[in-house]
Amino acid sequence: MLEDLHRTTLERAHELQWELEGRLSHLQPEIEAKLADLQFHRDAMPALPPLPPLPQIPFEFDWFSGGGDLPEAHGALHRLRPQQGTPEDSLYRGAREALNRGEWARAASLFQSLEQKYPKSRVAPAALYYQAFALYRSGSSEQLRAAVEALKAQQQRYPEAAADPDAGALRTRLYAALAARGDAQAAAAVRAASATGPTCDEEEIAVRAEALNALAQLDPEGAAVALKKVLARRDECSVTLRRRAVYLLGRTGTEQATADLLEVVRNDPDPSVKSDAISLLGRSSHPSVTPRMLEQLFNESPDERTRQAVLSALRSRGGPEGRRALRGIIERTDLPERLRAQAISQLAGSSTSWVVLAGVRGAAGVVGVAPTPTPTPGARRAEPSLEEEDAAFLRALYSKTDSRTIKSAILSAVGRSGGPANEAWLLTIVSNPSEDSSLRREALSRLKGSAILVEELGKLFDALSDRELRSAVVSQLRNRDEAAATDKLINIAQSSTDPHIRSYAIQALSRKKDPKAITFIRELVEKP
Repeated sequence: MLEDLHRTTLERAHELQWELEGRLSHLQPEIEAKLADLQFHRDAMPALPPLPPLPQIPFEFDWFSGGGDLPEAHGALHRLRPQQGTPEDSLYRGAREALNRGEWARAASLFQSLEQKYPKSRVAPAALYYQAFALYRSGSSEQLRAAVEALKAQQQRYPEAAADPDAGALRTRLYAALAARGDAQAAAAVRAASATGPTCDEEEIAVRAEALNALAQLDPEGAAVALKKVLARRDECSVTLRRRAVYLLGRTGTEQATADLLEVVRNDPDPSVKSDAISLLGRSSHPSVTPRMLEQLFNESPDERTRQAVLSALRSRGGPEGRRALRGIIERTDLPERLRAQAISQLAGSSTSWVVLAGVRGAAGVVGVAPTPTPTPGARRAEPSLEEEDAAFLRALYSKTDSRTIKSAILSAVGRSGGPANEAWLLTIVSNPSEDSSLRREALSRLKGSAILVEELGKLFDALSDRELRSAVVSQLRNRDEAAATDKLINIAQSSTDPHIRSYAIQALSRKKDPKAITFIRELVEKP
């Protein structure tokens, strides 16, 4: 039994990890660009005086929100709170504590008492709702009917609150539970509610999703039939079930499962279901799943989310063919710039190698690395790195495009990859006075500080005229331990004609423990 529980826990963990990775991969380019801007402006900004203390503002702390076994809230009922310090406040808190602990009978009694004692309280409508919910959780037929009566009382006394979607959802759930136990009136109420449109019981859907998992473990053959029936549905309420079915299909890895996933990609109307299927296809080792097939899916789909999933799948496939497909997408000028930028980011993440630090500084000041196909003693896992062919492709594309979005994505990808050729290329962007100043700043922020000799940083500072670019160089000098970095900062603080830059250089010197920095600052302060 413990083995089954352990296996189920691992499977759920893998499922959640897969879903999270798929969603984050779509956001990766935007996150990286914003982080780069944040890092640059933080480094370039001079120290600010401390802010005055914030005034003490009283507030109501929602200490009982979340947790426990409370219903999912979509309306305004769950936001109703009693006035602090009032008698109903104490009673309401006690009732909510009981609800959080699953003490259904006590919670129902407390909420009923609150509404009876304080019918004019602003939480009285919510008290009747939570009373009904606690009775529903208790689960006997008598308690279910009592819950229906509590909601009827709410409708009579507080009609506005009774129109809340949470109250409507609970009412439908109560009728469904009673109908399942043979209550004809409840069954008629369920039919009347369904005639007005589909209602999705999220609690029931979650239970059925767990049932799919259990069936896949207990009866794989029977599960295959059930999965096909689930995936054949097209209603919005079954989206969660279909996504779970897609995951279970992808886990099998069979030829039939691969064919079923392709069917989902081509025919399911929901973008989230389709993108999940594509992500699993990208991770599949089945020989029928090729980069060309994924590229075809990209070309056939008009939906951007589906195309984003294909880009992520191509990154997962990697290899020469996968990278070729990504380069082809990047070159397409008929695609939205945002999508091309995401393809650039995925290209940069499609190759990860093991590296051994050689500890030798070359002529350009770059620490040498030696790629190896398998881990060796002293090796570590590197950041996702561009193959040189791909890096050269992006560097050449930079000069051919006028799109700032594409250029920014290239700077990000090349900067993350590092290496002598990429660092030298970034330096040419920074040093080019005809280049857009914001792109020059971004290129400078992408340079790895340890990859540039301090002397080169000094020459770069002298060649620049833009304040923000010079501030960024000062920031890099601040983080260098070499004596030459202190010397250059002293030179900047002495000779710069921009007081902002001089002040920033002094701040950088204040972080160094070099005696020369201390002597310079003291002499500057004592200067007559």
